[in-house]
Amino acid sequence: MEHFSVITPGAASIKGAVRTSSSTVTGASSTPAATSVGEKSRSTTTTGGQRRASRSTTRNLNRAPRPGAGQVRLRIGALGLSPLGVQAVATVDSVGADVVGFAAGDRVAMRTPSARPGFQPVVSERDLIGIPKDVSFEDAAAILPAALIARTVLRQLHTVGRGNRVYISPDPAGSTPFVVAWAEHLGGIVVNDDERASADVEIAAADYDAARRWHYGHGLAQLAASDVFQAMRDGAFGGVTIDRFPLSEASRLHSRIGAGGHSRPTVVLPASHELAA
Repeated sequence: MEHFSVITPGAASIKGAVRTSSSTVTGASSTPAATSVGEKSRSTTTTGGQRRASRSTTRNLNRAPRPGAGQVRLRIGALGLSPLGVQAVATVDSVGADVVGFAAGDRVAMRTPSARPGFQPVVSERDLIGIPKDVSFEDAAAILPAALIARTVLRQLHTVGRGNRVYISPDPAGSTPFVVAWAEHLGGIVVNDDERASADVEIAAADYDAARRWHYGHGLAQLAASDVFQAMRDGAFGGVTIDRFPLSEASRLHSRIGAGGHSRPTVVLPASHELAA
């Protein structure tokens, strides 16, 4: 089993703008972390496991490498798991020389999902997308990869507007619910197999392949992500169900997704987060 190596952050509130399957959470504590990183707990209600986790967090932060020129060091916020890869979102912990786009405390996502499980604590700033403060880590990790596919399909490869009748072929990689949701948000009418002949826009399997190969430059990637974040604010993906698990389940879920046994958008969260109800 591959190991997820992470740097855990201090407690942070996460609110969901999508439907969340809370019944799938196993092993996650509903009690927020008692202290911030590096602080000893004086609470009499803090469990031994929480104290050990706090000491482990401090050791991990002390061991984290320093960012070099053009690099930033990150603290994990959440990981999104899907057939599209592993989407990491995080808080900037510190920046190296010559970094101009981000500062400590900024909230970021990796530009592209990783094919490998894990979390890289030091990355180039050019590999990052900024996350606005009103978008939760949970939503960004779970929604961003598939929603970017949907944006590319509906705004780059096709043009969908109010009144368009849209037939949408299924995507084995799991982006279909996001394409359907965004097409409807744009005013399109999604038609079923029986009505396919009446469609004036047809989304085919080749469109998903083209969208996955689509390359956004650094600035354009941020613009595309901004469209996704605005669609989140507008409630475009409110009907998409997201499964949520503790970070300890990440390797098992990644293997299950790779074997085709789990296709719904999934987010894994560090135990030190306050989980949304």
